[in-house]
Amino acid sequence: MTEDGFVLEHCRKNCPKSTQDWSLLYEQLNQLLKDMDFSTHLATKFSSIHYHHLPKISLAGCPNACSQPQIKDIGVIGYLLPKFTEGHCTGCQACIRSCQEKALTWQEGLVFNEELCLGCGDCIRACKTGKIISGESGWKLYLGGRLGRKPQLARIAQEKLQGHKVYRKIALLLEDYLENSLPNERLTHFLDRRPDL
Repeated sequence: MTEDGFVLEHCRKNCPKSTQDWSLLYEQLNQLLKDMDFSTHLATKFSSIHYHHLPKISLAGCPNACSQPQIKDIGVIGYLLPKFTEGHCTGCQACIRSCQEKALTWQEGLVFNEELCLGCGDCIRACKTGKIISGESGWKLYLGGRLGRKPQLARIAQEKLQGHKVYRKIALLLEDYLENSLPNERLTHFLDRRPDL
């Protein structure tokens, strides 16, 4: 989408690891960015437009983040937390073996450490008994990532967002950038200057 004055990326479709469907959010953001006419705005801001001047947004359906949202101006990552039912646990420990973060352990029964959980959904897919099912899900919003001469990972700006709220938050951010950014100021640098966003 570089001819439109922005880069909008996503992870692969129909990925078995995906915890959230990014397709509607992608369509909404793509239309929003086109309507905002970023190419015209950038032409007034920069004397010569290069790739690093383009606002970059990336959507990832799960914490594996294959589309690299942590190094984009705006990154969105889906998550899915496990929910534990009264269902019978056979003690097979398939869920424990599936958890790379060690958020699940066995101590005379299944023990869950929510602080270690990334919300990847692997334990839900591994459980065949119904003891672990899909719980809370949504999006995490990351801001200010970049590569280049002074690289930095994006910071988590907001967690536990639903689709319509993450779209609205990004829309407001982009409107703010168009109205209040300085001459020659890339989106990532604008976000650095506005840690309140």
